[in-house]
Amino acid sequence: MQVTVTGRNIELTPALKDYLTDKLQRSQKHFDHDLSAMALLSVAKNPSVARNQTAEVTIKLNGSMIRGEESTENMYASIDLVADKIERQLRKYKTRYFHKGSKSKGRNGHGVPDTAGQVEYDSVGESEDNFSPKIVRSKKFMLKPMSAQEACKQMDLLGHDFFMFINDETNQVNTVYHRRDSNYGLIEPED
Repeated sequence: MQVTVTGRNIELTPALKDYLTDKLQRSQKHFDHDLSAMALLSVAKNPSVARNQTAEVTIKLNGSMIRGEESTENMYASIDLVADKIERQLRKYKTRYFHKGSKSKGRNGHGVPDTAGQVEYDSVGESEDNFSPKIVRSKKFMLKPMSAQEACKQMDLLGHDFFMFINDETNQVNTVYHRRDSNYGLIEPED
């Protein structure tokens, strides 16, 4: 497995890189071809954040994206947790969704982006009459044409509650989401 490691607010020692690579190497056993992983190790400088050591790993695989993120007080523990999460997701991908001989139908090789934009509400010192939500994080990404079934698969692989995509049948932006009854919902625009 080819691993690209980036550090933010942390010195990347050879021992840390080797530890991460060795842990991720276990995931390679599920596939015949070499996988390419991007890892970001970061330390939050805010002393009020207890779990300030974060390990993020992203693997692009056949147009899909496998992603894991874990935070603890210790970078080695974060690496252990994220490596286990990635291995579970790759095993799930291989057993549920990977079919030998099946090819993407003329789709581009762009990875499926992380779509977990978050909206948080800050109401400290405000009355309910003056309450207004504030967008604290925004993401832009390229939408990939796919079927609703494939979008559900991508949503499950990323571990998100919703997923935006371009419906390959209608060429319109759609969103799939998890319902409380453990099924999926599809949101389509009206014509």
